[in-house]
Amino acid sequence: MNPDVTFNTLLLSAAIAFVLGALPVAYTIGRLNGINVFKVGSRQAGATNIWREVSRKQGVIVTIFDATKGVTAIVMARQLGLEGVELLVPTFAAVAGHWNSPFTKFKGGDGVVTLMGTSIGIYPMVVFLGLLIGTIFSAVMNRKLNYPSLWGGIVGYAVFIGLSFRPGSDIDPNVVYGLAGMGLAIMLHSMYFHKRHRDYFRIEESAEDDAEPTFRQDRLG
Repeated sequence: MNPDVTFNTLLLSAAIAFVLGALPVAYTIGRLNGINVFKVGSRQAGATNIWREVSRKQGVIVTIFDATKGVTAIVMARQLGLEGVELLVPTFAAVAGHWNSPFTKFKGGDGVVTLMGTSIGIYPMVVFLGLLIGTIFSAVMNRKLNYPSLWGGIVGYAVFIGLSFRPGSDIDPNVVYGLAGMGLAIMLHSMYFHKRHRDYFRIEESAEDDAEPTFRQDRLG
């Protein structure tokens, strides 16, 4: 920890990270393609919803930008002198901004990719390997799981934790615990959102069930 870092410094880093995390990338990409992400799919502003409702290409673009938001938050925090566990402050703030963006009336997404971005900013090589494996898992299971980006994040962090505690690792365990805690918070946030808005998904599933026989009839006809 840097003894020169004051409460005001932490507060400033948190404010910067919150604004970066709140930038409505997915919402903007959706609007540019004629879609309101808060009214389709998962009703969240994230890469997975754009991937499914707009296109894979646009989903990749959102992923890159959301990750960049996280990386930038850590880079800015380091410029202010933060290091070690202090970097968990802008990490949390960036995810909180993504959850509750003031630019979209305090609506947002899960924050998985933003958390991955902050983690890359803290421990680039180790997190990148976990991110790569998690991304592959998410892409493969995209149509088989309800929350592929969330599960991809869990797999990626499992790899990260395993590598962090390998013999000879110089990674601060407290940072690992903090990042893992944020991953758990994101999972609980996602579960709460889907429980709170379960009617959205019932309506969507009902619409899909009603449309399926017609589709089959058209194909057979």
